[in-house]
Amino acid sequence: MGLGDYSHCRPRMPRGLYGVSGRAALWSPAFYPVHRIPCGTWRVEAQEQARASSPVLEHLRRQLERAFQRAAARGRARRAREAVAAVAAAAAAAREERTRARMECALARLRAELLELRLQNHQLARTLLDLNMKMQQLKKQQDLERASKVQSPEDDAMDSECGNA
Repeated sequence: MGLGDYSHCRPRMPRGLYGVSGRAALWSPAFYPVHRIPCGTWRVEAQEQARASSPVLEHLRRQLERAFQRAAARGRARRAREAVAAVAAAAAAAREERTRARMECALARLRAELLELRLQNHQLARTLLDLNMKMQQLKKQQDLERASKVQSPEDDAMDSECGNA
């Protein structure tokens, strides 16, 4: 291994935005010269000089950074909206369940009241039937008493006629 033999060094991939490989097309070494030293390491000074010398690339980098930040924020906002929607749906379901329970409770009270009213109705009907039966009995008694009173003077007259004869 001589001074000119660098085969032991691993070849480096050009790094893109924030060291993410795969974005080499955006940050091609053709746009800014980077000086290499043995084993493929980068000189920081050369990299900073290249950024400063290309304001268009720096502007592009900032735009990409903002776009990624907005995309991440939209993803967080979407997840937050989904969470809020899930909470709202759960709250609506709970409200609906409470409303259903209140309605069932009100229906149960109405059923109980209707049963009580039906019982009272049967009691009143029975009472009215008893009163009607008693009135009919009293009317029959009264008719019998009248009939017996009407027969009494006639009987007296008959008895007196029969007795005088």
